Amino acid sequence: MKFIEIMRGGETVSIIGDADITGLQYDSRRVKPHDCFLAIKGGTTDGNKYIEQAITAGAKAVITDSTTEGARNGIAWAVVKDGRRAMSAAAANFFGHPELKLKLTGVTGTNGKTTTTYLLESIMREAARATALVGTIEYRLPKEVRESPHTTPESLDLLAFLAEAVEKKSTEAIMEVSSHALVQERVWGILFDVAVFTNLTQDHLDYHQTMDAYFEAKKRLFTGCGSAAPRVSVLNAEDEWSQRLAVSIKQAGGVVVTYGVNTGDVHAQDLSITPDGLHFELVTPQGMIRLHSELIGRVNVQNILAASATALARGCTLDDVRRAVTKMTHVPGRFQRVNQGQPFTVVVDYAHTDVALRNLTNVAHDFI
Repeated sequence: MKFIEIMRGGETVSIIGDADITGLQYDSRRVKPHDCFLAIKGGTTDGNKYIEQAITAGAKAVITDSTTEGARNGIAWAVVKDGRRAMSAAAANFFGHPELKLKLTGVTGTNGKTTTTYLLESIMREAARATALVGTIEYRLPKEVRESPHTTPESLDLLAFLAEAVEKKSTEAIMEVSSHALVQERVWGILFDVAVFTNLTQDHLDYHQTMDAYFEAKKRLFTGCGSAAPRVSVLNAEDEWSQRLAVSIKQAGGVVVTYGVNTGDVHAQDLSITPDGLHFELVTPQGMIRLHSELIGRVNVQNILAASATALARGCTLDDVRRAVTKMTHVPGRFQRVNQGQPFTVVVDYAHTDVALRNLTNVAHDFI
């Protein structure tokens, strides 16, 4: 692809020259001949320091967010306003805009993202949707699972993955979207059909400093990051930050669907939480069904409700929900019981916030 074509829509300050480009890289150690090197400022280092290394490795073009770096002879050169936004735009162009060929669902919140995305993926597959998943535990394609290096990858890596998902005939993609990714423009320009907000509790304040700043980071998923706002926003009716978010979305003319154990458009009724799982009636605008899940604890009622509300917003049926919820026995690393014949109970859980740990100990106290 021509460098000029890659730069289309990239908020470019200036462009010099053109070149045939066969790959994009933001890590100079990965540059191959005829690549374009994205020299952008990061959180821990500045990619502009490695321009010469990239050119030596064979880069034929450079995209830089530095106004002090001068163009090099024989190298196509672009200066951009924002390096991370430019990287997302360039990657989308290079990979043929895979984000527009998939229906994307983004899930954000402090707790519950992983379980909600796994439940949602399960429902989608029951609905015969070819689904890709990006999250904390792993990245999943139809018939393939990969280790996850980041909850939400850099935009270049994300768009490369989405392009592969399209190539493998996926029609849906489900993503955990972290607050760091939203602030760092890793999903810039990506249009989400449905966005989900699970909750907001104290976490990542070393990065965001205040809860208001943390909330504003999450909010970006629902207002659009260089794209239109999601078609539908699915919000936890029992979370105070969700209620605040709902006001903003509705004022902007957005569609909100709420869920909650006791209240919401999608909620539980006749709930029984036992050591063998959850039993309740799922009440929705589309009707009511009786559910049984081997997942345990009130927190997983919330996760099932979130996934169900989202699946219905994506056009799945209540029968799809029932089959998927019944089949899912656990989510890796989320209150996952390990039984090797030992005379005691072993549970693996990722709990890393005070609220998540409190939820975990409450479930353990009740059922172990």
